[in-house]
Amino acid sequence: MPQSHSVPELTAWLRLSLEPGVGPATAYTLLSTAGLPEHIYDMGMAALMRCVPENLARQLAAPLSSECAEQIARTLEWVQEPGRHILTLADPAYPQSLLTVADPPLLLYVTGNVEFLNGSALAIVGARNATPGGQDNARAFARHLAGHGWRVISGLAQGVDAAAHEGALEAGVSGAGTVAVMGTGIDRIYPSQHRELAHRIAAHGALLSELPLGTGALPHHFPRRNRLVAGLCQGVLVVEAAKQSGSLITARLAAENGREVFAIPGSIH
Repeated sequence: MPQSHSVPELTAWLRLSLEPGVGPATAYTLLSTAGLPEHIYDMGMAALMRCVPENLARQLAAPLSSECAEQIARTLEWVQEPGRHILTLADPAYPQSLLTVADPPLLLYVTGNVEFLNGSALAIVGARNATPGGQDNARAFARHLAGHGWRVISGLAQGVDAAAHEGALEAGVSGAGTVAVMGTGIDRIYPSQHRELAHRIAAHGALLSELPLGTGALPHHFPRRNRLVAGLCQGVLVVEAAKQSGSLITARLAAENGREVFAIPGSIH
């Protein structure tokens, strides 16, 4: 799909997403005033200071740093390859369901088919060290759901996540596919043993990340990933989750956002 933004427009979106000290709340404040990122960088100091503290206003008014310029150049080169996309809040293809969650990402990095980000979807998440029976259940439910028109959303982790992705892929060409939401930059597959699985998902669904290219796997990235998993779906199926786990965070976020929550805590046989 061709990019819906010109290079200068996309550069401004990327710069805003990479600005140190500019979190989602600050970015939304600036966007509500300026309209679009390129207009933010056309604002003078006085106008910027009405939105943000003076030190941040000076940063936004300053020329693009060399480090940020290099990251943007790498990203613009990355997105030229077939099957790679950057969706901003202003894109028609941006997942509408994410607009209902707290602080939706300014932009999303996608490898695969962006059409898989909209439509009926169920997330299947659970324990990384799930029992063989739990993994079989996740795989079977995902295969059945995908075969009946539901996209399967998960987080590419070991255990239940991987089984869910595999089950959706087993539904074949008649299936609705699967989306893997990543807690790393989209060019960094984690865990590394899921590299082949990630390639299959990209070919029959989509990989998605809100994190800049090159971002590694850090603990605080995964709760951010979980809110996107919860936001992309109409419901969450939790399989064998531990009491203190990211899967239950996903379930809580889903419930808070009005999604259905289902559970397979143990054997159903």
